[in-house]
Amino acid sequence: MAEGEESLIVALDEAWDEEAGFLGKLRAGVFDESQGNAYVELLRRIPAAISIGSDTVSSELVKLIWFAPQFVEWQIDRVAKDEAERARLQRIADRVHEAVSEVLGIP
Repeated sequence: MAEGEESLIVALDEAWDEEAGFLGKLRAGVFDESQGNAYVELLRRIPAAISIGSDTVSSELVKLIWFAPQFVEWQIDRVAKDEAERARLQRIADRVHEAVSEVLGIP
């Protein structure tokens, strides 16, 4: 695994950390919009950092991102405190879905 790929995998894994990561905090019922935007930008870095386009993609990468769009979507009703926050979280959910779709493709 190349150094850039390794650091990206570490950052994607940290996003699931319950105390500090965007997805981990969301699981705990805490929505941090700035962390959500940073997570989307992290996802958008994947194609530049990892050689995508061959027939195989790192299983670790897939493990860390394939579930994220659905996970964020599931948290909206549970976490959003009001309609404005719901709309902001929905925008991030949409951007996460787009970014993951760009990396993994759509069948």
